[in-house]
Amino acid sequence: MNEAPNLIQQLLKALADHSDLVSEAIRGPVSTGGKRNKGVDALIRMRALMPVDEDTYYLNPLLREFIGDYVVSYGAFRQLAQLDMPIRQLRLEFDNLREFRREGSARDADRAMDRLDDAVVRIGFFMDQNLQMLGAKVTTNFGDVDSVAGKIRENKFYIEEVRRFSRQIVSLEAKVQEMEHDAVGMQMPEVRRLLNVRILSRLADWTARIADIQRVVSKNLFALRQIAGQQRNLANVALWLSKNRMSDGFELDVAPDAAALLAAPAVLATTWNVDVADNDAAVAHGVLAAAKRLPPIIVAPKPGPVESPEVITTTQVVVEPVVEPIDDLIDAYVENIRHPEALRIGNLTSLLQWRERFGEAFGLEQTITDEEWLLYACAQIASAGLQVEVVARTRGPGEYNDVFTDAHARLPGAMAVALNS
Repeated sequence: MNEAPNLIQQLLKALADHSDLVSEAIRGPVSTGGKRNKGVDALIRMRALMPVDEDTYYLNPLLREFIGDYVVSYGAFRQLAQLDMPIRQLRLEFDNLREFRREGSARDADRAMDRLDDAVVRIGFFMDQNLQMLGAKVTTNFGDVDSVAGKIRENKFYIEEVRRFSRQIVSLEAKVQEMEHDAVGMQMPEVRRLLNVRILSRLADWTARIADIQRVVSKNLFALRQIAGQQRNLANVALWLSKNRMSDGFELDVAPDAAALLAAPAVLATTWNVDVADNDAAVAHGVLAAAKRLPPIIVAPKPGPVESPEVITTTQVVVEPVVEPIDDLIDAYVENIRHPEALRIGNLTSLLQWRERFGEAFGLEQTITDEEWLLYACAQIASAGLQVEVVARTRGPGEYNDVFTDAHARLPGAMAVALNS
């Protein structure tokens, strides 16, 4: 148990004693030579430096990342820390803890609980690390690249990274809520409290911060895309001047043999905008001179008087419908049925007899058959509100339809009572 703290102290002492080599390795590779050989050997033994080529050593990537987070220094197009593996590790440690609790292995359960705690801390560290890096990128307007085109590419890159990071946050919330419910069922209140305090209670803040960063990155990308060719060159110059500030500007040594394009003045096309409300004499004289140069006003001839149209007639011609003789015969039959006397003395109600008796008087042609008369008359009488009863004969063998030979009409019951009263 005492060896681990001693090794940690040796590592920290070696980094402190050779901090100049570590600082140099942050900026690029280092090599041996002179008095630094002892320091390089010591850092190699501690695995702080890694040999990659002959007499060329690079700083350990994990140590570089740790120092970069501390000094808020990130390289261009650096990917966000992925949460897929930490989420799977968290679920694995939770399942192991549940199984050890079920088996009754107390020591294994305590170790699993420690590993679960480490997994939760690791997820929180990655979340804060990603948000810190995105915040630094947005605050410096992606200052790790100089060209506008490079900034556009880096904005696109981090838009995709933020989208993937947002999906991982949604997955993390679903998995942690599932584990929280399982912890309640397994009677593990300390696990439920750990997940609530360390992850679930912070998800709303993480989600809001990532949404704000995503909105800023999208806005920056849209603004950069709007820069045209000349404006983009101007932006490059402005960016260079902002990164190379000089109190007195910069001097240009213009020799006599300098190119004519460097000193040739460019004529700008301008337009005089006149204020007609200005009372200055020069402005008034200019306005009058400009008015004299205007073309004369062309007056359009007045149109001649328009004669009112002649009104021939205002009476609308009403075309009377032509009533066929068969319709007159049916109307007379309906009036006969509706007459009060028909209810008392029993007027003629047979359609065939009515046609035979009055058809010639109404001009009905004999070409209309009895079948056509009955079909048409029954439909018209029924539409007038009367009830039509057909006289059908008994069906013969093999017949499935009723064959009627005559029809009678009568008033409905309520209407007949009203007429009698």
